[in-house]
Amino acid sequence: MRSTQIKSWESKKIALVQGGMSSERDISLKTGRAFAEALDQLGYDYQIIDAGPDLPQQLLKMKPDVALLALHGKYAEDGTVQGICEYLKIPYSGSGVLASALCMNKFFTKKVLVYNKIPTPNFQCVCPPSGQVGRVVDWSEVKTDLTFPLVVKPSRDGSSMGISICRGPEDLANSLQEAARYDSEILLEEFIPGMELTVPILGERALTPVEIVPQEGFYDYQRKYTAGATEYYLPPRLSPEQIQNLKELALKTHQACQARVYSRVDFRLNPQGQAYVIEINTLPGCTETSLLPKAAAFEGIGFSEVIKTLVEQAALDYPVDDGGAEP
Repeated sequence: MRSTQIKSWESKKIALVQGGMSSERDISLKTGRAFAEALDQLGYDYQIIDAGPDLPQQLLKMKPDVALLALHGKYAEDGTVQGICEYLKIPYSGSGVLASALCMNKFFTKKVLVYNKIPTPNFQCVCPPSGQVGRVVDWSEVKTDLTFPLVVKPSRDGSSMGISICRGPEDLANSLQEAARYDSEILLEEFIPGMELTVPILGERALTPVEIVPQEGFYDYQRKYTAGATEYYLPPRLSPEQIQNLKELALKTHQACQARVYSRVDFRLNPQGQAYVIEINTLPGCTETSLLPKAAAFEGIGFSEVIKTLVEQAALDYPVDDGGAEP
């Protein structure tokens, strides 16, 4: 894949793009604050931009050398902002348009995983009737051949918004209705019992996996972002061989989805030791409870160094000199 990178960072202007219009706006603002602290420590020249409907105009006015994306969720992590930056010829942090759009859609991500023989739980995608997103819909006619329990979640949202574990057919309609509050595509996925883990990728290499143990229930929005609600084991309570296998699967997933620079690959590990990829995040959170910074710190990589990597490896999918007109 073609890319254009900025090589020198002295006196470069950085647009720290945060906030946005998704259900994950509050998390994005926390990520943005952490990014700003790191940029201050690095001595970079930056300006904070809130990614509202006027984002293209803000970027045109500022004319930054790079957009550092502290965004999550729809209209941000899904290729939308990446496409704006491509059109304006502003190199940006993280993955390109294709990878961002692909990985935001859990259903199509799983198709890529299956094609590349990467283990993932059995799945099915269902949609509400046209025009019925967010409304009360009769889901009772939805059938599935998948084995219960199922994880029911929006296909194109993050931070565990609208997710539930459906124990039997009698609970399916309610689970679908909850997920439909967030998306018109709903993913059904066979629940894998066992250990929950994530493997961050930074600079195109897999970091040490993090074992995730919620105090109760499952790793939902509250337990992700509430300090003390979840225990983390770093390194995980696994053999060196299992850890290496997770790292190899994570990197294979990262590459199969054409992600770049950094990502986070989420896993379930069943009691027999079989690892299953659940999803990949192309703009993983970087708050005080986030897992990529934890894994980086474990390997001696400070948070400022993480942000420096994101800034210095910011890129465009298409070279600036590819014949296209400058905006």
